[in-house]
Amino acid sequence: MREQLDMSRSQAFAALTSASCQVRLSDIEVMADIGAYEIEKGVPQPLLIDVTVSVLVPSKDDLSLTFDYTHVRTCALELAAEHITLIETFALRLARKCLAHDVVLSAEVRVGKPHAVPGCLASTCVKLSKSRP
Repeated sequence: MREQLDMSRSQAFAALTSASCQVRLSDIEVMADIGAYEIEKGVPQPLLIDVTVSVLVPSKDDLSLTFDYTHVRTCALELAAEHITLIETFALRLARKCLAHDVVLSAEVRVGKPHAVPGCLASTCVKLSKSRP
């Protein structure tokens, strides 16, 4: 009887838990065509980017079952090549590109623009997650 009780508690606990893991990239530096002012347009400026994505835990040790984090830098470089006015827009677009992958549940993108305001780092953070059906 005790074993059955312990087993049912264990099964109930397992049913209430979910698993995910996070993939992080920090200090991605890109030179981006970004800015709202005329003097900024067409003049590459550094952005510092941190990305954290929550992904489904892979069922086995296989890269094809998870998110290949090298994709983040590739997407950041692609976005840096086009003119974007706001760092918020840059962060949102990068987060959306991450969420496009099946295994990604949520994405948090922080973008810093070191030359925007003298003496400090201007930055933004965008968090997106997939809605559950």
